[in-house]
Amino acid sequence: MAPKKSANLPDEVEEIKKSLDFLSAEIKTVAAQQNKIMELMGEIQSLKIQNIEKDKKITFLENRVADLEQYTRMNDLIISGLKTRHRSYARAAAASEDTAAGRGGADAPEVDRESLEQQLCGFTCTHLEAG
Repeated sequence: MAPKKSANLPDEVEEIKKSLDFLSAEIKTVAAQQNKIMELMGEIQSLKIQNIEKDKKITFLENRVADLEQYTRMNDLIISGLKTRHRSYARAAAASEDTAAGRGGADAPEVDRESLEQQLCGFTCTHLEAG
């Protein structure tokens, strides 16, 4: 059996050409989108690497800050057990003005200064004898 010849052969060829043109345009669109996706994937990879590097830098800087804070506390001296009176802001401001004026805090009550000196002497003498 021989294939049937159709009278609409030119119409079918034209329809096939249109389909091929449409599919060719679709393939070009998909290829362009795929290229764009590949570019974005490359950018994402570089951003991930950059993010990892920044995380490492943040960790390093946090450790550095912790080390520096520890270094500043290394020579700190904590004195406890002293009996002190809490000064009001006005009294503290007056004492700082006296110091700035060159009176050296002369307006501070003598009892407070002597009491604190005695406590400090007792503290240092006790700890020196114990050590």
